Amino acid sequence: MRAPFHRLFAAALAVCVAAAAPGADAQTMERRPDRTDPDRAKPPAAVPKRPAPEKRTPALFNADEVTYDRAADVVTATGRVEVSQNDRILQADRLVYDRRRDVMTATGNVRIVEPTGEVIFADTASVTGDLKEGAARDIRLRMSNDARVAANGGTFSEGNRTELVKAVYTPCESCPERPERAPLWQVKARKIVHDKTKQDIYFYDATLEFFGIPVAYTPYMAHADPTVDRRSGFLAPVFEQSRQLGFGVTVPYFWAIDPSSDLTLYPRVMSERGLLLGIETRKRFDNGSLRFTGTATRDTFHERPGAETRGHFMSEGRFDIDEHWRAGFQGQRATDKTYMRFYDIGSYDFLTSKAYAERFDRRSYGSVFAYAFQELRSGYSSRQTPYVVPVAAYNYVGEQMRFGGHFIADASVRHLFREEGTDSTRVMARVGYDFTHITRDGHVFNVLATVRGDIYDIKNAVDPDDPAGQFTGTKARAFPQISADWRYPMIRRIGESSYATVEPIVGFVAAPNVGRQWRYANEDAIDQVYDETNLFSPNRSTGDDRLEGGQRLNYGMKLGLNAGQGGSSWFFVGQSFRLQRDTSYPAATGLRSKISDPVTALSINPGRYWDIFARARFDKEHLSRVRQADAYIAAGPREFRVIGSYALIDEAQSTLNAFGDRQEGRLGFIARPHENWKFGASIARDLERGATRQMQGLLEYEDECFLFGIRLSRRYYTDRDVKPDNRVAFRFVLKQTTDTNY
Repeated sequence: MRAPFHRLFAAALAVCVAAAAPGADAQTMERRPDRTDPDRAKPPAAVPKRPAPEKRTPALFNADEVTYDRAADVVTATGRVEVSQNDRILQADRLVYDRRRDVMTATGNVRIVEPTGEVIFADTASVTGDLKEGAARDIRLRMSNDARVAANGGTFSEGNRTELVKAVYTPCESCPERPERAPLWQVKARKIVHDKTKQDIYFYDATLEFFGIPVAYTPYMAHADPTVDRRSGFLAPVFEQSRQLGFGVTVPYFWAIDPSSDLTLYPRVMSERGLLLGIETRKRFDNGSLRFTGTATRDTFHERPGAETRGHFMSEGRFDIDEHWRAGFQGQRATDKTYMRFYDIGSYDFLTSKAYAERFDRRSYGSVFAYAFQELRSGYSSRQTPYVVPVAAYNYVGEQMRFGGHFIADASVRHLFREEGTDSTRVMARVGYDFTHITRDGHVFNVLATVRGDIYDIKNAVDPDDPAGQFTGTKARAFPQISADWRYPMIRRIGESSYATVEPIVGFVAAPNVGRQWRYANEDAIDQVYDETNLFSPNRSTGDDRLEGGQRLNYGMKLGLNAGQGGSSWFFVGQSFRLQRDTSYPAATGLRSKISDPVTALSINPGRYWDIFARARFDKEHLSRVRQADAYIAAGPREFRVIGSYALIDEAQSTLNAFGDRQEGRLGFIARPHENWKFGASIARDLERGATRQMQGLLEYEDECFLFGIRLSRRYYTDRDVKPDNRVAFRFVLKQTTDTNY
């Protein structure tokens, strides 16, 4: 009997497939030898005998043409055949289904899609009616991460195990111009087994090849399949070499403790320093996370007699208690000041440990913090490093009033102490009213009126201008202040989509004179910074311990250019005029005299290829003299991008004793001549002394299956036992997934 059917063949045939009887006996498929074997087997593939299947979901069957041999109970389908069963799909040019044996034989462009995303390609395949078991010749397998396996033959059983013989595995893409060329690397094996239940891939009698050249052999190896997000095991090693540390190797081991926690060990062996053990552990909760990292070593190589235990740790945690409360902590500590720099773990001026709790409401914020610091800079005593326990603050912004503006309220408490030096306790409260109004023709007015009160309990406060002068006792102060700003942005269209802006800004601030304030312990406003960001601020100190009194007029101009494509550039210049001198500021800040130093800032960002920012403060008496400056530039396309920075502080402008002249510059580039290649270099120079501080370089290659990176650095400075040194580190990774990071 022969009859054509529509492509959407059949409910009747689907029922036949679902109700098929158990098959007759069959021989296990004879695996096909290599094509070069003259005695290779030629019988068609066959599937093993299997017990009667349980009742299964009906199949969806599509084909261009179907014939049914009633006597033999065989269905033959041709032309764009597709069978869907239990989330598996089989596609072929021709399919013969023996209902008695429950075996389908597919030929021509055979394609089987697994529920996990894997795709099996073959010239000929024999599979059971539920598509869970079968055998194929000239088989190719594409995994969910695009890794590929090619084999002479193979079997798959129970939908969770695939065995391939005389197989080749590689995650590398073929060369488009020469697809016959061997990939960057591949593994040839006598047998490859993919166990989907265990989520593992096993290799037997495996040879690793690079560009088709064998470089390593192993009788057995295994790795996780692409469905595994994380698995315990060794990670890619890192190799290094330096004068102080010698030749070193780090072989990390990752332990996936459970779905929400893991631990990584970093044993680092160095020929000149022995063993340094590092550890990182992470834990996630429904409402937060924990993380801990640390290192330790028994240093017997230092100049002092005997062994010395050295190490560090860093920990952090954060928990969202509910929609209003959050709490957390951070711990940072090292055994000595130079340990982390000596072993290239990190470069820190100081370490910060803290614990905190925060509350968020619709119009208020409250917090309680506790701080402990560890000083790592030479020339600074650890006994003078402060502990802050606690520092609590509350901020409130009121609802918008009917006639505009809103009330504000702030309060804080801080207790600070040291082993040596000044101790202080401060209680501060401030209330005020903030009003903003925009007229119909574009004038913007803002008025802020506040009253602040402070109470200090101080021990051993020192007069910075007279070290012999000290104060111990209680001080209180009240400080009313009012400020008013006006700005008038004017816009002129240029061309179709660009426009220019001119914005004059004028502000006036009035408050009582406050004097030098040295009897109020200064802990958060030691180094004063004056630039375009705080020119119009009512209080231009960097913290709350110093107030800016008196009356002053602030004025400035901002010019802008905005392009329709999203680019923008602007320039700002401004200055202050005081009605009296303010001795509360050090002379170095440029704010003590009646007329302040002028400040400027420039930002150029016309598009994605340019990003320039620079600011400067000039001497008001000699405008050619720059007192303070910093600049940053990033220019060029992604294929070649130059990055540079510059910083200058005039010695006379330093507000910290013995800070000295500073003029430093950094310049580097990152080049990507090809999507797989990246290289770059950078240099840091002390321009004041004409000395190089550090040089670095990198070279990386990365594609879908391979990563190699090498980093070089040269350190020129000396800091106690940290001496000038060269360091080379490189990493080599054979990637199993396309999202491996470096």
